[in-house]
Amino acid sequence: MKDKPIMYKNNIKKEFHNSMNVYNGFEDKKMLYKDNNIRKKINMIINSNDFIYSKLVNIKIGDDIIKRKIIGIYGNNIVTIDKEYIPLDNIKDIYV
Repeated sequence: MKDKPIMYKNNIKKEFHNSMNVYNGFEDKKMLYKDNNIRKKINMIINSNDFIYSKLVNIKIGDDIIKRKIIGIYGNNIVTIDKEYIPLDNIKDIYV
């Protein structure tokens, strides 16, 4: 049997930060998004398969964490089911 030729592979020695780690489990309904873009996180929550009309999320504003049911984004604000507008500039983090 003939030996196959050795293929060239580039040795990558640096760490990449352009990918995203996503976790979704059926047992615990927490999703972990490692990304700093708040608008992208909200779009991922809204575009998920279990989002029908509203989704209960934890929103970190400053040092406080509030729980709200979001229904969408309008302009530069998150719209909640209670007709509350939360500016995206004030949000530090958002997760399910």
